[in-house]
Amino acid sequence: MLSLFFLPSSDNGSTRLRRLLVWLALSIALIVYGVVGRQLFLLSTLSTVFLYVVLTQAWNILGGYGGYLNFGMVTFFGVGAYTSAVLFQYFELSPFLTAPVAGLASAVLGVLIGIPTLRIRGAYFALVTMIITFAVQTLVLDMPVTQGALGVYLQPVRLSPLGVEQLFYFLFLGCAVAVTALVYAIEHSNFGWALIAIREDEDAAEIVGVRTVEVKWIANAVAAFIAGVVGGLYAQRIMYIEPSGTFAFDISLNVVLMAVVGGAGTWQGPLIGAPLVLLVADMLRVTVTSEVNRAIFSVIVILIALFIPGGVMGVWTRWRRRHKPKTVEAPS
Repeated sequence: MLSLFFLPSSDNGSTRLRRLLVWLALSIALIVYGVVGRQLFLLSTLSTVFLYVVLTQAWNILGGYGGYLNFGMVTFFGVGAYTSAVLFQYFELSPFLTAPVAGLASAVLGVLIGIPTLRIRGAYFALVTMIITFAVQTLVLDMPVTQGALGVYLQPVRLSPLGVEQLFYFLFLGCAVAVTALVYAIEHSNFGWALIAIREDEDAAEIVGVRTVEVKWIANAVAAFIAGVVGGLYAQRIMYIEPSGTFAFDISLNVVLMAVVGGAGTWQGPLIGAPLVLLVADMLRVTVTSEVNRAIFSVIVILIALFIPGGVMGVWTRWRRRHKPKTVEAPS
């Protein structure tokens, strides 16, 4: 099973290198701006973009490559946030230190949830993930250790406002780069091909020897761990968490929308979809109500599914195929 992670699939090495250099240049530009930038609002906005990139990449592992539509990513995110917050509340441990523990707690939950739920498919799986989110939210609301609706307060970071924004800017940027590299490695590995085989035809994948259940469990646990880690860091960023906001269904909906818009099942998709969706959401927030906002995004998802399958990356891929120079064989 572990060999699935380390055996690369075939691809054009020079083409991949050029693309990676472009993304590397963009990463360097973002690092430079994080150092020299002084606009708190823009630093905060970009930090949110990086946070959603991480969550969308995590969702992409099983949802994009495996084809399992998951509306419960916020469950793992919220469990991670509460794990770090509770550890601070009762043991005064900084979320910066306990973020990996938060990820582990979410991963354990991912395994426990995945054992029964990943045996069902399609709309049934999507519906179950939504129900689980509401169930966990209710459980957190009723548990004394989480202080219910009162929520949990965390100690502010002892830095200037600019220093705080730069700190979380680089933390979430680093997480986004690391998780994107992981998803890239998965895409170009036999483990990624196993997930794609499950997405295309799970029954056929089982026939040819893919251990589909174990592959899905691993993918779900990895995604949950990533969401839990950033959830723990997010708790420190906002310094106060409570059930309704931490487990807001809008977070899961945004993650799915970002993946669909950018291109689910590609490592570039979340990098494109997250800033696009957040930009449109910010523009709509000042002009329409939240209910109309959700309706507009629902229409966008339907239109993309009907007319732009594969999102932005799907359009780009089809354009490249149409404009790819045709090789002419020399006459014999």
